[in-house]
Amino acid sequence: MISRKQAMFIPLGITCIFILLYLNFDLIYPQGISNIFISTSPIIYGNFTCETAENISNLNVSKYHKCLSWSIEDDFWPVEGLHHIAHKGLLNSSSLIVEIGGNRGHDTVKFIEHYDPWIISYEPLVLRAKSLTEQFKTNSKVKIHPYGLGSYARKFLIDSNDYNNVGTNFFQKLSSKNSSQTVQVELLDIVKIIQDIRRTKTKNGIIDMLSLNCKGCEFEILPALILNNMTQYFRTIQFSTHLGLILDASVSCIYCQIEVALDKTHETLYHYTKIWEGWVLKNKTEN
Repeated sequence: MISRKQAMFIPLGITCIFILLYLNFDLIYPQGISNIFISTSPIIYGNFTCETAENISNLNVSKYHKCLSWSIEDDFWPVEGLHHIAHKGLLNSSSLIVEIGGNRGHDTVKFIEHYDPWIISYEPLVLRAKSLTEQFKTNSKVKIHPYGLGSYARKFLIDSNDYNNVGTNFFQKLSSKNSSQTVQVELLDIVKIIQDIRRTKTKNGIIDMLSLNCKGCEFEILPALILNNMTQYFRTIQFSTHLGLILDASVSCIYCQIEVALDKTHETLYHYTKIWEGWVLKNKTEN
């Protein structure tokens, strides 16, 4: 039988065990899991078109129409490396980057070189994803997933394109099912993936950076995050715009709705219209 004096130490012992478990978990997973009970709302599925702009009650109409007249700022290319170095003071070795479009691993390499962060990278071309896994196998802070991300989960055939067939454009029509460049890719639901990452890989629900270089998927992923009020969970967001890959007259409408929506939660870190741009969460400019 436990004496009264021994019983007094039981709550203290239990508390110590939980503290030790928490500290040990942080040593194994530095991003922590203290947000395991983050609540989630039902997912809103949809997309942006020129018609949706007319139905958004809180749309800043003047900014939207001003954006529609913007021209491409292609003077980005002389400073192309800007999207690698613009985050000084915002990212460090404890930061978490979600990268959509692993491609040849160039951006991943530069992120490691400048910040040594934790990186979760999504590359839908399976062979390319295997190559990236091999490339970064000695870096335990980099995880490569052989999937793309989209507004909803699905599988489909696609033509690989770009340099050495390591790019994808899932808006492009399939040239031929028998083409040697035709492969099947799988997309996962961006909202579900981000909800899971926030619960399992962050301490405060904030992901340090979302980086998109995915040949047009920005026109599907960013609207999905905006419709579900999820851009607020990214400290920084940067994306490359691929207008030329989308054969749709509404592409400028989609782009400008993204711009107006991001302007509500973020401020520009750098901005080359319709080429590359970076946004930082308002009041979160220091690390």
